Amino acid sequence: MTPVIAATREQFFACIEAYLDHREVSRVEEAYDYAHHKHGDQTRKSGEPFITHPLTVAFYLAQFHLDSSALMAALLHDVAEDVNVPISEIEGLFGSEVAYLVDGVTKLKDVSEGVAKGRHLSKQEIQDLSTQKLFREMSSDVRVVIVKLFDRLHNMRTIKHMSREGQERKARETLYIFAPLANRLGIWTLKSELEALSLEVLDNRAYQIIKQGLEDLHEDQYETYQLVSGQIMDHLLAANLDVRNVVPVPENIYTVYTDLTSQDASYYDIDRTMRLVVLLDDWMSCYTALGYLHQLWQAVPDRFDDYISVPRDNLYRSLHTTVITENGQPMKIRLRTEAMDKVSQIGVLAQWLYADSQLWEKGIAEKIDALSEGIRETVSFGYQDASATVRSVVEDLFSDQIRVYTPRGDMIHLAKGSTPVDFAYAIHSDLGDQCQAAYVNEMLSPLNRKLRDGDLVRVIKSFRAEPQREWLDEDLGYLGTNYARSRARRWFRRLPSDVAITQGKKLLQGELRMLSASHFDHESAARLLGYETSDDLYYALARAEILPTVVATSVLDAKWADEPIRNLDNMVTGRSGEKYVITHADGRQLRLCATCDPRPRDSIIGYLRKNGLVTVHKEGCHSLRANRTLGRLLKLGWGEATQRKARLINVQVDVFDRAGLLFDITRPLQDEQINIPFIYTPPPNRAGEMRIFMSLEVLHPRQAVRILHQIRALVNVYDVRCIPGHNFVQTANPTNPFYKPE
Repeated sequence: MTPVIAATREQFFACIEAYLDHREVSRVEEAYDYAHHKHGDQTRKSGEPFITHPLTVAFYLAQFHLDSSALMAALLHDVAEDVNVPISEIEGLFGSEVAYLVDGVTKLKDVSEGVAKGRHLSKQEIQDLSTQKLFREMSSDVRVVIVKLFDRLHNMRTIKHMSREGQERKARETLYIFAPLANRLGIWTLKSELEALSLEVLDNRAYQIIKQGLEDLHEDQYETYQLVSGQIMDHLLAANLDVRNVVPVPENIYTVYTDLTSQDASYYDIDRTMRLVVLLDDWMSCYTALGYLHQLWQAVPDRFDDYISVPRDNLYRSLHTTVITENGQPMKIRLRTEAMDKVSQIGVLAQWLYADSQLWEKGIAEKIDALSEGIRETVSFGYQDASATVRSVVEDLFSDQIRVYTPRGDMIHLAKGSTPVDFAYAIHSDLGDQCQAAYVNEMLSPLNRKLRDGDLVRVIKSFRAEPQREWLDEDLGYLGTNYARSRARRWFRRLPSDVAITQGKKLLQGELRMLSASHFDHESAARLLGYETSDDLYYALARAEILPTVVATSVLDAKWADEPIRNLDNMVTGRSGEKYVITHADGRQLRLCATCDPRPRDSIIGYLRKNGLVTVHKEGCHSLRANRTLGRLLKLGWGEATQRKARLINVQVDVFDRAGLLFDITRPLQDEQINIPFIYTPPPNRAGEMRIFMSLEVLHPRQAVRILHQIRALVNVYDVRCIPGHNFVQTANPTNPFYKPE
């Protein structure tokens, strides 16, 4: 994609004359003249004539051979929005098809009184309604959103002329809506640039460090690339395979940024693994070449993916493998055909650019049609407001997808992070409402366990089962899609008042019992949460207007100060007196290494001295000698601005014994880095029933409630509750507990 910032009229028409006939070029010229006349002396914030923007957007589309109607819509899209020309006038001059595309791209400047219900809508509400409208029109004609994507690309390329606040707002919106949309349509080059331009605005320092790091890496690896690509070409040509090229894979700046941020690593710690693409003549050669490359170099187990037989939802097709080269370094190799490579770069745009070739296959068209149908269903679902609709489309359809299977072998596409309950709702709303249990790959699974690509899912339903309110607590992970959450919430909102009050009371009693606070007065709980009476609280609980976990957190918070307290983090002082919080030092005294002088975002380790003092070093500090540090290194981390304080809660878990149960119980504790200073498990009875007693150091009431509910969600766990300190000593007082902390 040519990075043109301001196209000229001559450039644009020279481009379209190469593929459009004379009649179509004349129509486009009429649209250009009309737009030029209507915009008149308008200028952009950069001072350029306003016509430069729609002209450049149209030029971007022309580079991919978009048809004349799409080009005319690009030229005219700001006439309706900024000059207030009615869509009816555009339809009269240029036809209904062009008018439809222009209307789809045009933002809502205002909303009728009927929609706004007599009140003034905020900018965000109007923006959400505009985006909802864009999605609705896109579901009927994908060209609407293609024009909008390239409109956003030009705005991002020229964003420096906006105010700082405007730049940040535009960049965040691009990352949330438009980059994922470009990715879902397979336009990788556009998605990558939109992300990079947004990061440049939102975190310029990180952008510059990573950009320079990738450029340096490319230069450092050039000689190795020449050597390795030659080996690959020679090896595969000797096997009579038609190898077209071996090229390096450009790393996405924003992907590197998100990876490093998620690992809490320095922006300088870029993965230096070499990445190559091997381009071949046909798909069968890709599999054959894979075998030959695994003979040339040793393959890394469990690092193979086949996206040729099962393409990604963004139209990407390739074989992925990782090998270990002669020098002991890993290398990632992708194998695909030239046609697959072209589609992986421009996705849906191949429909126009390669219209006369076989690149635009039936299977690719079906995927785009399926996406359009999903958007159409979501937009027409009837969410409470436009914001919910936009969120559902973006998070459920534009995010990374997984493929799971029904027992009959039907493939179901779900957003990554979906659960068996999401799967049930995707099949049918009644199945979701009546979901009682689920088997994943023929193993009974917790309903909040995230599904993985390729899972086989079987839902067990009961006509007496009904949705659970904790499903709506996002921290508990029962529902990963907005669609399923909306379906469950709709079920609760339909409960009659008398039924709601009865169910709400039972819900409150259950939460208080879990906290060992059954004595807590219900009227006091209602007042604590801002309700006038306990019936009001019961009603709100049953209708999921307030979640049981929120009530439990508030009740526990009221007595939180009574629990024992312990500092979890340590403070260390730098040379200039600045203070930093260090985690995982277990209360030991700390000092910073004077040689490497570590700072936040550096990867750090601690060296435990004989006197108990810990020196904090950057990883790789040359003052650490391997022969002196064996067994004396601690993995440390940077903490927040203030030290964390933990409180002790005692928990009793009633279970039916099974293999791996204790591991499943402690896994969420490990994920949240919760210490277990005491644990005891008496032998089970003849029926396999047993109790597990634990003391947990938790940071805040919300974390405590979350952990209690996560444990209760596990298979074979039938009760979880807290035990007051004095009762805990009497109930769980083994002479020899199975576990004692060091």
